[in-house]
Amino acid sequence: MEKFYLTTPIYYASGSPHIGHAFAVIYGDVIARRSRTLGRDVFFSAGLDEYGTKIEEKAKKENKEPRVFVDEVAKNYIEAWEKLGIGYSRFVRTTSPEHKDGVLDFVKRLKEAGDIYEGEYSGLYCVGCENFVLERNLVNGLCPDHLVPPRLIKEKNHFFNLKKYLPEIKKRVEKGEIIITPESRKNETLGIIQAGVPDFSITREGLKWGIPYPFDANQTIYVWADALINYATALGYPAEENFKKYWPVDLHIIGADINKFHSIYWLAMLMSAGLELPKEIFIHGLFTVNGQKMSKTLGNIIDPLDLVKRFGSDAARYLLLSQFPASEHGDVKAEEFDRKYNSDLANGVGNLLERSFTMMIDYRGGKIVKGKVDPKIKEAAEKTEKLFGSHFEAHKLYEALADVFTFIKTLDVYINEEKPWVLSRGEGGQQEKLDDILGSLLFGIEKIIFWLKPFMPNKAKETEVFSNKLLKGELKKGDKLGLFKRI
Repeated sequence: MEKFYLTTPIYYASGSPHIGHAFAVIYGDVIARRSRTLGRDVFFSAGLDEYGTKIEEKAKKENKEPRVFVDEVAKNYIEAWEKLGIGYSRFVRTTSPEHKDGVLDFVKRLKEAGDIYEGEYSGLYCVGCENFVLERNLVNGLCPDHLVPPRLIKEKNHFFNLKKYLPEIKKRVEKGEIIITPESRKNETLGIIQAGVPDFSITREGLKWGIPYPFDANQTIYVWADALINYATALGYPAEENFKKYWPVDLHIIGADINKFHSIYWLAMLMSAGLELPKEIFIHGLFTVNGQKMSKTLGNIIDPLDLVKRFGSDAARYLLLSQFPASEHGDVKAEEFDRKYNSDLANGVGNLLERSFTMMIDYRGGKIVKGKVDPKIKEAAEKTEKLFGSHFEAHKLYEALADVFTFIKTLDVYINEEKPWVLSRGEGGQQEKLDDILGSLLFGIEKIIFWLKPFMPNKAKETEVFSNKLLKGELKKGDKLGLFKRI
C-alpha cells in the first residue's frame, strides 16, 4: 500500500482558532480522506506551536502560567477540530516530552554537521511574527501585519548556516525535485533566495518559555527551529516506527505568510540533519474578512464553531472551501454564508437528492432498475470524474467542488427535460422510460455521494444510509432525507 504523509501548519497557541486556521486543517482533512479512498496509507498531522515570547507574554497578560494558558488553548483547538470532523492521525503539541526529545536530537545533528555557530545579532524584532523584520518593510514604524512597533534587540545567539544550503535548495526547486505549488509561490521562493537570505538565529537569549539549548545554558531554542521540527516529531522522530514508515513528507500544506520558513529554512535544516526532503509544498492564499485582515481590534474574527452551530459541521466545511481558489488570496464576506448555504446546499444538492429520492419512493417504492444509464448522463459523469480527479490531484479543491456542482445542475436540467412526473401517469413504454430515468438519477447520485464524501463525510453517510433503505424497500411515501434545510 502506498504511504502518504500529509501535514498542516501548527498554529501559535495564542488564542482560539479562527476560520483562517480552520481552512488549512479542513483542506488537509479532505485530501487525507480522498487519499484513503484511493487506497493510500495516510498519516495526517496537525497541532499547536506552544513556545515563544508571544505565548509567554499572552499568558502573563491573563495572569496565568504559560503551561496553564497553552493547555486551555489546546483544548479549544481540539474541540474545534473535532466538531469540524478533522480526522488527524496525531495532534502535535510542542510542549510534549516527545517533541522536546526529538528537537534535541535534531539540533544535535545540526551541531554535529558544523552548521551552528555563535554570533551576535542586532535588529528589529516583532513579537507577533516571532521574527526579525527589516526597517524598509515597516509601515509608519509599525509591523505591517501586527500594527505594533518592533523592538530593537541586540543579543548573543547561535546561528544556523543557511547560506551553505541556498544553492542546493535553489537547484532542487528549479528542477522540480521539490515541488512548490502554485507556480507563483515557487517563483516567490526563488525570488527570496535570489535577493539573499541571511543566516538565522536558532537560539534566543533570555527566553524562558521554550526548550533549553543543550550546548549553552543561557540560550533557548528559537521558536521557528523548534516548531518546524514538529513534522518529524509527529511521527515519533527519531526512533518510532511511524517515522521509518511514513517519512519523508509527501505534502506540506502551509499559508503564504510562512512560505520562507518552510521552503527555505526547513529544507536547509533537513539537509543539515541528513533527512529526506518533503516531496511537495502546497501554499494556500490568505483570508481577509470584508476586505480587512482578521483581528480582535476590528472585531471581524470568525469563529469556526459559530459556523458549525449555524450550519452544521459539513456545511461549515463546504462554505469555507468554496469561497475562492486556495491558490489565491481571497476575501470572505460573512453575510454571504447564508446565501451560499441556501443556493448551493439547500436549493442545490439538497433539493436534487430530495426530489430524486421522492420520485423513486412515490413512483417505484424504491425498486429502481440499476445498470441502464442514459448515455448523456453517463458521459457527463465520466467528464466530471476526469476533471474532478485532475483537480484533486493538483490540490485544487475549490475547482473540484465546482466540477461536482456543474454535474448537479446537469441532473437538475435532465429532470426538468424528461419530466418523470408526466411519465409516471403513462403506461407501457413510458413506464420503461421512467425506470431508465430513475436509474440514471440514482447512478448520478451515487457519483455525487462519492465525490462529496471527503468534503461532507457526515452528509454523504446520511445519504448512503437513506439510499440503502430506499433500495431495500424500507421507506414509504412521505419519508424525507432532509439533508440541508433552508435558512
